[in-house]
Amino acid sequence: MQIREVLPNELDQILDLLDHFDRPRSPRPDSCELQQILLKIQASKGTILAAFLDAQAIGTCTINVCPNLSWAGRPYAIIENVMVAPANRGNGVGTALLKFAQQYAQDLGCYKIALMTGSKRASTLEFYEKAGFTGNKTGFQRRFGA
Repeated sequence: MQIREVLPNELDQILDLLDHFDRPRSPRPDSCELQQILLKIQASKGTILAAFLDAQAIGTCTINVCPNLSWAGRPYAIIENVMVAPANRGNGVGTALLKFAQQYAQDLGCYKIALMTGSKRASTLEFYEKAGFTGNKTGFQRRFGA
């Protein structure tokens, strides 16, 4: 297994993985829009990571890096869209992705990396805790058409 940043021509594989979320599927951006989204993520020093096995993406997460006024101006990172293909769960793919993401954020000088999950499953929450995350904050959100 290899973990690395996703190339523009691999974005469809990432969308295939994201289709495994337990929610209604949303329309896919066209290829031009996908390229623009990737460039915007990269412009803020964020990235889309994937775990590959034989050139096939089997897991992914997105890291968004946010500029910050506090903590001596150090940025923070937010992980989104963590997904491992169902056939590859329980094999360390997700743990390896999160470890890579944490190192990526540290290398950028981030003072923290955070994520939120909508899952209430004990196994999901335990997975994040075993990966070094603590559920010691309360998250709130407001969605707009999603």
